[in-house]
Amino acid sequence: MRSVASRARIWISALVDTIIPPREDERALRTMTQQELSALVHRSMREEDHASVCSLLPYRDVRVKALVHELKYHRSGDALPLAADIVREECLGIISESLSAPLLIPIPMHPTRARERGFNQTEALCEEVASGLGASVRYEPSALVRVRATIQQQGLPRRLRLTNVRFSMSAQRELVEGRSCIVIDDVTTTGATLREAQRALLCAGAAEVRCIALAD
Repeated sequence: MRSVASRARIWISALVDTIIPPREDERALRTMTQQELSALVHRSMREEDHASVCSLLPYRDVRVKALVHELKYHRSGDALPLAADIVREECLGIISESLSAPLLIPIPMHPTRARERGFNQTEALCEEVASGLGASVRYEPSALVRVRATIQQQGLPRRLRLTNVRFSMSAQRELVEGRSCIVIDDVTTTGATLREAQRALLCAGAAEVRCIALAD
């Protein structure tokens, strides 16, 4: 039997939803479980010299799309822990193969874009992932920086996506030289953004770059 406090929370939540109806994606997240999301993991892997890209969830699935949208555009408190648990599991596999704590690095956002949106969703995701990994990783949000503003990748044809982000990032050599790096992004399609991050990190002397995208 529900307690008085539990019934009160349900009543208050229903009242708030009546006054401020939740977004459709927000409503979908409320019933989403970690087990349901874990069952969708398909772990698509692409290997390149000294680098690899792993994407975890199918973006075409409406549940994954809701998760990504709430994370990307609203920094949802419901989306963050769900997404972070999926990414953290992949990080644990990489950490187990590393001799020292890898650097955990979010895909950077150009300052102009960051001011427009108010936050960088990959930083929020990385912070949540790192909070459950302790000293086994070192979170370095400043290891990669955007040195050139680019057009948003979303909506661009494949050919332009591949060239749009080229030479748009730089890595801090003093932070990454000789280190294993794990780069986190929310969504990848062509992989152009992650390949640019790999290029910048390897040029700055990183020993190895492993990239993880929440969805593709």
